[in-house]
Amino acid sequence: MKNLFGFLAIVTGLACASPVWAQDTSRAQRNSNITDSSRKQPDTIRRGRGLLRELFADSGKLTASDFQLQIEKTYLILNKVGSRSELGLPIKLIKQKLTDTDSMLAVLKDNVLNNSAALNLRNLQVFKTLLLNIQAESNEDRQVLDSAENRLIDLRNSMKVLVGDTIMRQIWRDSLLRQQFSPQLKGMRESFRGATKKLKESLAKINHFQTQVSSNIIITSQLLDRVNALLSTSAARIFGKEHNYLWERDTTSLSARARSSMKKAYAGEKKALHYYFKDSNHKRLFLLLIGVVFLVWLLRNIRTVRRLNAMDSISHFSFEYLPNNYIVAAFIMMFAIAPLFDLHAPSAYIESMQLLMLVILTVICWRKWPRRLFVYWIAMVVLYICFSFTHHMADPGFWQRNFLILLNILSVAFGMLFLSQMQQKLPLRNFLRSVIILHNIMNIVGVLCNILGRVSLAQILGSSAIFGFTQAIGLAVFSKICMEAILLQIVASRLRRNVHSPMNFEPVLAGFRRPVLFLVVILWLIVFATNLNIYTSALGVLGDLLTHQRSIGNATFTIGGVLLFFFIIWIAHLLQKYVGYFFGDTGNDDETHNKGQRSRLLIARLILLCVGYLLAVAASGVPVDKITIVLGALGVGIGLGLQNIVNNFVSGIILIFDRPLQIGDVVEIGDKSGRVREIGLRSSTLITGDGAEVIIPNGDVLSQQITNWTLSNNQKRIELDLSITGSNDMELVTNTVKKAILESGFIYENREPSVLFTGITDNGVELKVFYWCVDVNKTGAAKSAITVLLFNALKAQGMQLGDKANQLIRVING
Repeated sequence: MKNLFGFLAIVTGLACASPVWAQDTSRAQRNSNITDSSRKQPDTIRRGRGLLRELFADSGKLTASDFQLQIEKTYLILNKVGSRSELGLPIKLIKQKLTDTDSMLAVLKDNVLNNSAALNLRNLQVFKTLLLNIQAESNEDRQVLDSAENRLIDLRNSMKVLVGDTIMRQIWRDSLLRQQFSPQLKGMRESFRGATKKLKESLAKINHFQTQVSSNIIITSQLLDRVNALLSTSAARIFGKEHNYLWERDTTSLSARARSSMKKAYAGEKKALHYYFKDSNHKRLFLLLIGVVFLVWLLRNIRTVRRLNAMDSISHFSFEYLPNNYIVAAFIMMFAIAPLFDLHAPSAYIESMQLLMLVILTVICWRKWPRRLFVYWIAMVVLYICFSFTHHMADPGFWQRNFLILLNILSVAFGMLFLSQMQQKLPLRNFLRSVIILHNIMNIVGVLCNILGRVSLAQILGSSAIFGFTQAIGLAVFSKICMEAILLQIVASRLRRNVHSPMNFEPVLAGFRRPVLFLVVILWLIVFATNLNIYTSALGVLGDLLTHQRSIGNATFTIGGVLLFFFIIWIAHLLQKYVGYFFGDTGNDDETHNKGQRSRLLIARLILLCVGYLLAVAASGVPVDKITIVLGALGVGIGLGLQNIVNNFVSGIILIFDRPLQIGDVVEIGDKSGRVREIGLRSSTLITGDGAEVIIPNGDVLSQQITNWTLSNNQKRIELDLSITGSNDMELVTNTVKKAILESGFIYENREPSVLFTGITDNGVELKVFYWCVDVNKTGAAKSAITVLLFNALKAQGMQLGDKANQLIRVING
């Protein structure tokens, strides 16, 4: 038993001591682990703590997604640099143009510097025109190249930003990040190399082209100075005595070297013209586009006339070249306005356009002109061709000079004959008479110059005279075609609207004759000055005169800006006045079936005026601050005395856009009634039934009550007071009255007449009749017709109208 109790005590003691031992053991082990970890940390513990630090790291530290986002941004920048480093089509065109320009400048330089003695006035004018074109194109090319260079420099600067990017540097320096983003970095490296290479190549090309353009500008300036100097000496030489008098023996002869020099000059002029024609293809394409648009416009109107079988009905109009010769008319229009699309064209280009116009003009006039007039015209065309060859007489001898005199004499003779026959056949007769007189005088002076040894001057005068003559005839036909095209548009527009009423077209055509004549004179002066070889100089002097800044006080202006201001306003007023006729407006006060279109035309006129004035102000070059000063002063004037004018003006705009009344409406405004004939910006016009025109200020129109009988429809209710004797049968009376009213044809079908009895007598009834007239303008005719029908219908039934109706009949008839 003692042993048993002893064993139990030992076990119990061990059980009580085991927690303490366990705690001591674990504490010792922990201390041992801490000590070991302080000496050396196992990898597992280090990795665990690293994961914890990454999990709870500071949010401002870059993550893998941040690196990936920066890589994407870098890719986008590199792709942008690579794509935008490509030189576009304008640079490629400049490259092609520079090759031709270098070749052309080499030819011009050789002729101007080494062959100047053989250059005549015509050669020098051609060279000067070409050099001016090259100079203008070189300046434009330099602007394009500078813009491209700035764009490439911006791309290069964006590449510099990539090189200094800290995030990308961190990726490149960290081996783990390089390994993680290895595929992206490899593609980025290739993109970077490709973009850098392409950018360098593009910059090198741009710099090379800039050097070429700068060199061309310098050479062109030097050659222009030399050509201007030669022109001044050539002009003096032309007016001096070049050859012996015609009656003297010509002892001068050209050497082989001089002839070779002249051939060289001619070849240089030919190459210069070839270069010009090649470089100005876009201008001729634009001219062709205008001709096509004009042809389509003519075809549309001609098809309208033919579709409506109205060819016979327009035969009384003064159509001569249209509508049958519309294709030839389009060609004449193109060749006539060609000088406007190239104000710096060489004389050979102008002459070629003129020759083509003469050929087309001969075709169209073959059957249009009288036979004798056409024969004289053919003679003038032959003289034109002969004079064209006189420019190439290198050493005019006795016989060549006599041949030139013969051409002058024939030109004067046929010019006089043509003048005598063209009086009733060609338009612009006063203009043509002046040109023909000038043509004859120049030929006579040319003969005198030839006799006195001024052969070059004689050649210029004779050629310019015949060229001016033929150009004037072509422009006269061109003006006639323009007027016929306008007339055809007006007629076709009226036919589309089914309007066949007669109209006086002469005032409309007279309004367009002045601008057409102005255009004709400008075109003729361009061609005439070009053939005289003074166009370039005259244009320079005129340009300086028009563009020179002048000042009055603090305000600056140019004469060109002032003239352009008034010209645009004139054109705007002309268009707003006649634009309605182009869309079928007849100007007839009785036309009320299409009031909406007339209101739209009124809005179009207002828009044309506003746009015209805005364009005029913008084109004049007047500063906006000066305009505000004027508007401020105008505001003071409005406050003092222009209230009524401004009130009427604003009221007119409200009437146009709010449209409480439209042109053609039957209205009552105050104590005035009538049909609206016109709505202007200041006042509106009513035409009364008596034919009087009442002009009412727009402010008064809006300030008074307006009764518009035709705002939404043209119907009007009419009331009749009738007294019928001979029957008391109300149903018979009602049916008879309604039937008579409906038979009149003036009644609105959807509204049946109403009959109301107001009294009954032993031998009859008294009644009121209400019916709706379909047109407010025909109420008088409706009352008259219905009263007559009532009288006949009641008489057929054995009834008759009483005193009230008889009194009404007397009023209608009386």
